[in-house]
Amino acid sequence: MDAEADPPTRSRTERHKCFACYKQFKKKEHLVEHMKISYHTPHQPKCGVCQKHCKSYESLRNHLTGPLSRASCSRTFSAQGCDLCLKLYDSPSSLVKHREICPLSAPASLGTKILPFAGSVDEKHTTKDAKAIAFNCVMVGGGTDGSLDLCARVCLVDEDEDIIFHTYVQPQSTVTDYRYEITGLTEEHLRNSQSHKEVQDKILEILYNGESARRLLSDSGKARLLVGHDLKHGLDCLRINYPGHLLR
Repeated sequence: MDAEADPPTRSRTERHKCFACYKQFKKKEHLVEHMKISYHTPHQPKCGVCQKHCKSYESLRNHLTGPLSRASCSRTFSAQGCDLCLKLYDSPSSLVKHREICPLSAPASLGTKILPFAGSVDEKHTTKDAKAIAFNCVMVGGGTDGSLDLCARVCLVDEDEDIIFHTYVQPQSTVTDYRYEITGLTEEHLRNSQSHKEVQDKILEILYNGESARRLLSDSGKARLLVGHDLKHGLDCLRINYPGHLLR
Protein backbone atom coordinates (compact mmCIF):
# COMPACT_ATOMS: atom_id res chain seq x y z
CA MET A 1 0.00 0.00 0.00
CA ASP A 2 1.43 3.27 -1.02
CA ALA A 3 2.11 5.70 1.76
CA GLU A 4 -0.10 8.73 1.75
CA ALA A 5 1.51 11.70 0.09
CA ASP A 6 2.77 14.28 2.53
CA PRO A 7 0.70 17.47 2.56
CA PRO A 8 2.38 20.23 0.56
CA THR A 9 4.60 22.38 2.72
CA ARG A 10 4.11 26.13 2.74
CA SER A 11 6.68 28.00 0.76
CA ARG A 12 9.31 29.57 2.92
CA THR A 13 9.02 32.72 0.82
CA GLU A 14 5.25 33.05 1.17
CA ARG A 15 4.24 36.48 2.42
CA HIS A 16 1.07 37.66 4.10
CA LYS A 17 -0.22 40.81 2.42
CA CYS A 18 -2.49 43.56 3.74
CA PHE A 19 -5.08 44.13 1.01
CA ALA A 20 -5.49 47.79 1.99
CA CYS A 21 -1.92 49.13 1.98
CA TYR A 22 -0.23 46.11 0.34
CA LYS A 23 2.42 45.76 3.04
CA GLN A 24 3.74 42.23 3.33
CA PHE A 25 4.69 40.25 6.44
CA LYS A 26 6.56 37.01 7.02
CA LYS A 27 4.17 35.79 9.71
CA LYS A 28 0.39 35.88 9.79
CA GLU A 29 0.37 37.14 13.37
CA HIS A 30 2.39 40.17 12.23
CA LEU A 31 -0.26 40.90 9.61
CA VAL A 32 -2.99 40.58 12.24
CA GLU A 33 -1.15 42.99 14.54
CA HIS A 34 -0.72 45.43 11.64
CA MET A 35 -4.45 45.34 10.90
CA LYS A 36 -5.26 46.04 14.55
CA ILE A 37 -3.19 49.22 14.69
CA SER A 38 -3.35 50.56 11.12
CA TYR A 39 -7.07 51.51 11.14
CA HIS A 40 -7.39 51.62 7.36
CA THR A 41 -10.56 53.51 6.49
CA PRO A 42 -12.35 54.68 3.31
CA HIS A 43 -11.23 58.20 4.24
CA GLN A 44 -7.58 57.45 3.54
CA PRO A 45 -6.19 58.58 0.17
CA LYS A 46 -6.41 55.67 -2.27
CA CYS A 47 -4.73 55.03 -5.60
CA GLY A 48 -7.36 55.13 -8.33
CA VAL A 49 -5.46 52.51 -10.35
CA CYS A 50 -4.49 49.73 -7.92
CA GLN A 51 -6.74 50.81 -5.00
CA LYS A 52 -3.84 50.89 -2.53
CA HIS A 53 -4.53 52.87 0.67
CA CYS A 54 -1.88 55.48 1.59
CA LYS A 55 -1.22 57.26 4.87
CA SER A 56 -1.35 60.74 3.35
CA TYR A 57 -1.74 62.55 0.05
CA GLU A 58 2.02 62.98 -0.07
CA SER A 59 2.45 59.21 0.19
CA LEU A 60 -0.09 58.80 -2.60
CA ARG A 61 1.75 61.38 -4.70
CA ASN A 62 5.01 59.46 -4.23
CA HIS A 63 3.22 56.22 -5.15
CA LEU A 64 1.99 57.79 -8.40
CA THR A 65 4.80 60.12 -9.46
CA GLY A 66 7.77 59.62 -7.13
CA PRO A 67 11.15 58.08 -8.00
CA LEU A 68 9.95 54.67 -6.74
CA SER A 69 6.44 54.92 -8.14
CA ARG A 70 4.63 51.81 -9.36
CA ALA A 71 5.09 51.68 -13.14
CA SER A 72 1.54 50.70 -14.10
CA CYS A 73 -0.01 53.29 -11.78
CA SER A 74 2.40 55.99 -12.92
CA ARG A 75 1.61 55.41 -16.61
CA THR A 76 -2.13 55.52 -16.07
CA PHE A 77 -1.94 58.57 -13.80
CA SER A 78 0.25 60.55 -16.21
CA ALA A 79 -2.41 60.12 -18.90
CA GLN A 80 -5.60 60.40 -16.84
CA GLY A 81 -4.76 62.01 -13.49
CA CYS A 82 -4.95 65.52 -12.02
CA ASP A 83 -1.55 66.59 -10.69
CA LEU A 84 -3.14 68.60 -7.88
CA CYS A 85 -5.98 66.55 -6.37
CA LEU A 86 -4.63 63.19 -7.66
CA LYS A 87 -8.01 62.02 -8.98
CA LEU A 88 -8.34 59.89 -12.11
CA TYR A 89 -10.69 60.60 -15.02
CA ASP A 90 -12.02 58.35 -17.76
CA SER A 91 -11.11 60.49 -20.74
CA PRO A 92 -8.74 63.35 -21.67
CA SER A 93 -11.71 65.69 -22.18
CA SER A 94 -13.00 64.97 -18.67
CA LEU A 95 -9.55 65.66 -17.27
CA VAL A 96 -9.30 68.97 -19.14
CA LYS A 97 -12.71 70.07 -17.81
CA HIS A 98 -11.74 69.09 -14.28
CA ARG A 99 -8.48 71.03 -14.39
CA GLU A 100 -10.43 74.19 -15.17
CA ILE A 101 -12.45 73.87 -11.95
CA CYS A 102 -10.11 71.86 -9.69
CA PRO A 103 -10.56 73.29 -6.16
CA LEU A 104 -6.84 72.93 -5.46
CA SER A 105 -4.25 75.29 -6.86
CA ALA A 106 -0.50 74.91 -7.08
CA PRO A 107 1.24 76.90 -4.32
CA ALA A 108 3.32 79.79 -5.59
CA SER A 109 6.96 79.83 -4.56
CA LEU A 110 7.41 82.82 -2.25
CA GLY A 111 11.18 82.51 -2.11
CA THR A 112 12.96 84.32 0.72
CA LYS A 113 11.56 87.60 1.87
CA ILE A 114 13.54 89.84 4.21
CA LEU A 115 12.24 93.33 4.89
CA PRO A 116 14.50 96.15 6.16
CA PHE A 117 13.28 95.46 9.72
CA ALA A 118 15.19 92.16 9.67
CA GLY A 119 18.60 93.86 10.00
CA SER A 120 19.55 94.48 13.63
CA VAL A 121 21.93 97.35 12.79
CA ASP A 122 19.50 99.13 10.47
CA GLU A 123 18.17 102.49 11.68
CA LYS A 124 14.65 101.51 10.56
CA HIS A 125 15.02 98.44 12.72
CA THR A 126 15.62 100.44 15.91
CA THR A 127 12.96 103.09 15.26
CA LYS A 128 10.30 100.46 14.64
CA ASP A 129 10.56 99.58 18.34
CA ALA A 130 8.42 96.44 18.25
CA LYS A 131 8.28 94.85 21.69
CA ALA A 132 6.85 91.50 20.61
CA ILE A 133 7.40 89.22 17.62
CA ALA A 134 4.99 86.46 16.53
CA PHE A 135 6.65 83.29 15.27
CA ASN A 136 5.40 80.34 13.25
CA CYS A 137 7.11 77.49 11.46
CA VAL A 138 5.82 74.85 9.07
CA MET A 139 6.93 71.25 9.51
CA VAL A 140 7.47 68.55 6.92
CA GLY A 141 8.03 64.89 7.76
CA GLY A 142 11.24 62.89 8.04
CA GLY A 143 12.11 59.36 9.10
CA THR A 144 10.90 56.12 7.57
CA ASP A 145 7.24 56.85 8.31
CA GLY A 146 7.30 60.65 7.87
CA SER A 147 6.45 61.29 11.54
CA LEU A 148 9.66 63.17 12.41
CA ASP A 149 9.02 66.94 12.35
CA LEU A 150 11.50 68.93 10.26
CA CYS A 151 11.21 72.71 10.08
CA ALA A 152 10.86 73.79 6.44
CA ARG A 153 9.40 77.29 6.59
CA VAL A 154 9.61 80.18 9.07
CA CYS A 155 7.75 83.47 9.31
CA LEU A 156 8.07 86.32 11.83
CA VAL A 157 5.60 89.21 12.05
CA ASP A 158 5.49 92.29 14.25
CA GLU A 159 2.66 93.71 16.36
CA ASP A 160 1.07 95.28 13.26
CA GLU A 161 1.14 91.90 11.46
CA ASP A 162 3.77 93.14 9.02
CA ILE A 163 6.11 90.41 7.82
CA ILE A 164 9.60 90.91 9.22
CA PHE A 165 11.24 87.74 8.04
CA HIS A 166 10.08 84.86 5.89
CA THR A 167 12.10 82.03 4.42
CA TYR A 168 12.16 78.36 3.55
CA VAL A 169 14.56 76.26 5.62
CA GLN A 170 16.74 73.42 4.38
CA PRO A 171 15.75 70.39 6.53
CA GLN A 172 18.63 68.70 8.36
CA SER A 173 17.64 65.20 7.24
CA THR A 174 15.91 63.65 4.25
CA VAL A 175 12.27 64.64 3.77
CA THR A 176 10.03 61.59 3.34
CA ASP A 177 6.65 63.35 3.56
CA TYR A 178 6.14 66.96 2.47
CA ARG A 179 2.61 66.86 3.98
CA TYR A 180 1.50 68.76 0.89
CA GLU A 181 -2.20 68.77 1.72
CA ILE A 182 -1.39 70.70 4.93
CA THR A 183 1.81 72.61 4.17
CA GLY A 184 1.46 73.30 0.44
CA LEU A 185 5.21 72.62 0.19
CA THR A 186 7.00 70.59 -2.45
CA GLU A 187 10.62 69.75 -3.18
CA GLU A 188 10.78 72.80 -5.44
CA HIS A 189 10.15 75.18 -2.52
CA LEU A 190 13.13 73.86 -0.55
CA ARG A 191 15.58 73.57 -3.44
CA ASN A 192 17.32 76.91 -2.81
CA SER A 193 16.28 77.36 0.81
CA GLN A 194 18.45 78.86 3.53
CA SER A 195 20.54 76.67 5.80
CA HIS A 196 19.53 75.92 9.38
CA LYS A 197 22.40 78.05 10.70
CA GLU A 198 21.50 81.08 8.57
CA VAL A 199 17.89 80.99 9.78
CA GLN A 200 18.95 80.54 13.41
CA ASP A 201 21.28 83.54 13.24
CA LYS A 202 18.70 85.78 11.56
CA ILE A 203 15.92 84.93 14.04
CA LEU A 204 18.19 85.49 17.06
CA GLU A 205 19.42 88.77 15.57
CA ILE A 206 15.83 90.01 15.35
CA LEU A 207 14.89 88.77 18.84
CA TYR A 208 18.01 89.97 20.67
CA ASN A 209 17.56 93.46 19.19
CA GLY A 210 21.16 94.37 19.95
CA GLU A 211 21.26 92.87 23.44
CA SER A 212 23.92 90.39 24.45
CA ALA A 213 22.92 86.78 25.13
CA ARG A 214 24.42 87.05 28.65
CA ARG A 215 22.20 89.98 29.65
CA LEU A 216 19.06 88.14 28.52
CA LEU A 217 19.49 85.64 31.36
CA SER A 218 18.90 88.30 34.03
CA ASP A 219 17.35 91.28 32.29
CA SER A 220 15.59 91.31 28.93
CA GLY A 221 16.65 94.89 28.12
CA LYS A 222 15.72 95.64 24.51
CA ALA A 223 15.17 91.97 23.65
CA ARG A 224 11.75 91.14 22.27
CA LEU A 225 9.00 88.87 23.51
CA LEU A 226 8.40 85.84 21.29
CA VAL A 227 4.75 84.92 20.81
CA GLY A 228 3.33 81.81 19.18
CA HIS A 229 1.67 78.41 19.41
CA ASP A 230 3.74 75.49 20.77
CA LEU A 231 6.86 77.66 20.78
CA LYS A 232 9.03 75.09 22.52
CA HIS A 233 8.50 72.54 19.77
CA GLY A 234 9.24 75.04 17.00
CA LEU A 235 12.36 76.35 18.72
CA ASP A 236 13.57 72.82 19.44
CA CYS A 237 13.24 71.93 15.75
CA LEU A 238 15.34 74.99 14.88
CA ARG A 239 17.68 74.29 17.80
CA ILE A 240 17.21 77.78 19.18
CA ASN A 241 17.50 78.54 22.90
CA TYR A 242 15.58 81.63 24.04
CA PRO A 243 14.91 82.56 27.67
CA GLY A 244 11.64 81.24 29.02
CA HIS A 245 10.64 84.57 30.57
CA LEU A 246 10.52 86.04 27.03
CA LEU A 247 8.19 83.39 25.62
CA ARG A 248 4.43 83.81 25.40
